[in-house]
Amino acid sequence: MKFLPPAVATAIAATCLSAAPAIAQDAGSVPEVAATTPVLEAAAAPVAAPSCELRIFPTLEGQAQTTGWLSGFGIVGAVADAAANKDRNLSEAEYLKEALGPQMQVDALKSIDLLEALKLPPSQIIWETPIADRKVSTKATTRLSNSTAPCYVELLVTQNFYTKKAIYGRSLNNRFIFKDFRGGKTKTAMVKGRGGNGLEHFPPKTTDETETAEKELRDVFVKNFLEYAKGIKAAK
Repeated sequence: MKFLPPAVATAIAATCLSAAPAIAQDAGSVPEVAATTPVLEAAAAPVAAPSCELRIFPTLEGQAQTTGWLSGFGIVGAVADAAANKDRNLSEAEYLKEALGPQMQVDALKSIDLLEALKLPPSQIIWETPIADRKVSTKATTRLSNSTAPCYVELLVTQNFYTKKAIYGRSLNNRFIFKDFRGGKTKTAMVKGRGGNGLEHFPPKTTDETETAEKELRDVFVKNFLEYAKGIKAAK
């Protein structure tokens, strides 16, 4: 066995003795553990739904009318024109009903801020089933739902009308009704109006143009609604 020189042994012993208190302290103490459990935030208070309601009724209607130069020659010319375009008007009316049906109207109106356009306060927007009877949708001054909300408004789409005229070309016209029952009214005045703008692609001439034509139709529908909405006055 080899012995370390006295000087080296003394140095090692001194080192161990100086480290011993620190080691003993570390072993006897409980290490501090960082808090890893997140502090739960106070639950946010539930946001109450707006007390006002905006109920929207799309339409099932779709009408089409193509007129030519004969319509400029009095009643006889108009009758002849209608007869010549009868089949075309029927087929284009059916296409319009499909391309701008209730769901398409809903999707189009969802793309804009309806409350801002109609100058309404924060409101629940409720999409209703179309009303087939025009006498009800265009003449009833009472509420068309069973809601009793004191802050209550209705918007109705009452007409989708495609026209093609020899001079003016193609266009889409839409009619709307706004009924304001705020203040708990059971009957109210009807604000009727329309919007109309030109079309370039609808109806499509080929199947390749279908997507472009139908998108244009919905865009013009929105444009017509915004044109109409400008006439709605904010409630005082």
